[in-house]
Parts: sequence; structure tokens; C-alpha cells
Amino acid sequence: MWLLTTLLLWVPVGGQVVNATKAVVTLQPPWLSIFQEENVTLLCEGPHLGDSSTKWFINSTAIQISTPTYSILKASFKDSGEYKCQTGLSMPSDPVQLEIYRDWLLLQTSHRVLTEGEPLALRCHPWQNKKVYNVAFYRNGESLDFSQGSEVTILKTNLSHSGIYHCSAMGKKLFKSAGVSVTVKELFATPVLRVSLSSPFPEGSLVILNCETRLFLQSPGLRLYFSFYVGSKILEDRSTSSEYHIPRAEREDDGSYWCEVATEDGRVLKRSTKLELFGPQSSDPVWFHILFYLSVGIMFLVNTVLYVKIHRLQREKKYNLEVPLVSEKGKKATSFQQVRSDDVYEEVTATVR
Repeated sequence: MWLLTTLLLWVPVGGQVVNATKAVVTLQPPWLSIFQEENVTLLCEGPHLGDSSTKWFINSTAIQISTPTYSILKASFKDSGEYKCQTGLSMPSDPVQLEIYRDWLLLQTSHRVLTEGEPLALRCHPWQNKKVYNVAFYRNGESLDFSQGSEVTILKTNLSHSGIYHCSAMGKKLFKSAGVSVTVKELFATPVLRVSLSSPFPEGSLVILNCETRLFLQSPGLRLYFSFYVGSKILEDRSTSSEYHIPRAEREDDGSYWCEVATEDGRVLKRSTKLELFGPQSSDPVWFHILFYLSVGIMFLVNTVLYVKIHRLQREKKYNLEVPLVSEKGKKATSFQQVRSDDVYEEVTATVR
């Protein structure tokens, strides 16, 4: 199986291999920290060519072990260190740091650095497997809501699982372990949905939705799958393309669009925020606009004509003003004046009684 994988991943150029698979070191039991006097076996997994041997390195120094397994019996402090291996057709593995402790209580982890989506096993382990109870786990000083038991597994880690872990347990007294740093690395960024045209879309136009993300960690065989949605409706499910096309934009294309990116096994799944998009907006026909502006023009013309006529009529009106007068002889007199609308006095007559 390793040989087949290697042949698929290697690309020969001019007779030379340009991309080789890394070997992987695993532990049995899987804990990266153990007590003195305990046993652990390291296994080197990688592609072999025939019966080629395995190389082991402790703190970058090669040791005289050529088997795929390396067993440590009754571990001591001198066994603490950085372990790597290499098979006949592999690149050297990433280092595994093994630590040997002497304490009353030890928090054991399956990883100290891992990629989001990978499982993380935790074990609260007492010295010489002494009987303890009321086991509790903590991250950054806060209690974790795990079921009772000395061993738990977080099946799908995410970035929030990074932190300093420790555990406590009750024996003859309350014991607390030392803290262990765990770092969860991000595999890919939260996607952002982008659109090729500004909304609202011109009717009949091609609209391209692009679910953009960024891959932070490269892994052989890793493939991302993209899904597109409008509201709760699935537009495209688990496609290897990050684009979705709307061939001809229509009014029915209004809605809240979002996308989703996931790994093949679904262990890592991230969604974009929703993007409100609008299809072509309804528009009135051309004849409607012509009639509207024509009617407005006619109304303006009629109002202008009426205003001019009314103004002329007002200028031609005359008013009779009667002013009573008293003469020096005590006789009454009446004066009549014709006054035009423009305040010009035309005629004046007076009558004495």
C-alpha cells in the first residue's frame, strides 16, 4: 500500500524524484509523555523498497536500530528526546517529542501540535496506576464538561481547542498534574463568498459566485469540496470547483447566498457569511415614460396659459371709490374716482349738496 501511494505521489523529472512522502512516527500506547519505568513502542510508517532498512534518529543523531519498531522498556529520563525515522523511499519524518516524568499525576496527550479536524485524546494518569476518583480536566484554567472518566477524546478538534491542559484527581488527597500545551493549526481559512457582478444583476447576465478560501497546510491527497446555497436551498453540493454559475440572471434569483467548504471526510467544515443578492429589478415600459412626461408637459402648458389670461383680466378691471367730503359751507360732497387695477386714478367728479 505504501509503495502504491509513493508511486502515485512521486513525479519523476529527468530520472529524479521531486516529491517524496514523509515517514510517520506513531506510539503505542499513543501518549507523548509517560512515567519512569513504563514502556512505549515507536513505529515508523513509510514506503519501503524491498527489504530496505529503517533509520532512527534521537535528537538528530542516528542510532543503531534498523527495524520499523523501536521499543523503550522501563523508560528513564535519558529516553526523553526528539525521535525521527526514515524508510527506504521516504523523507525523514516530522519529529516526535517523548517526555519522561516522575510525579503523582500526569496529563497525557496523543498530540501536542495537530491540525483542526484531527482527534485529540487526553488521559489523566496516576503514578503506578494508583486508584483515583473525581477526575477533572481543565483548559486554560477552566473546567471542561467531560463525562466522568480518566480518559477522554475530542473527536474533531478546532482552533478553540488550543490551550494549556491539566487535570486533577482525588486520591489520599487532591492531586494536580502539570500543564501541557496543545496547539491546533488551521487547515484552511473561513470561506468568503464573492460575486462577479454588482447587485442588482442586469437581466440575462452571467453571474459567477466564487467561494474563496486559503489552504494553510499542505497534505498528500487533501481535497476540498465546495457547496453553494441560497437560503436553505442547495444550488451545488460537494463540488471540487470553487465557482458556481448563474447562466442568466432573473428576478427569481433574489436571496441570501452562502457557501460551505469541507474536507473529503467532513471532519473540517466551514461556512461563509450570507450575502444578500438581488436579481434584475422590474422596469416600466418606454411608452409609460413617454406618456408620463408628455402629460406633465401638457399640464404645465395649460397652467401657464390660464395664469396669463387671469393676469390680463385683473389688469383691465376698474373699481369705483366713493369718498365723502365736507365743504366749507357745511354741505356734503361726494367724490367718485375710477381706479384701475394698477392703482392709476382716471376720473374724479365731485357733487356738492
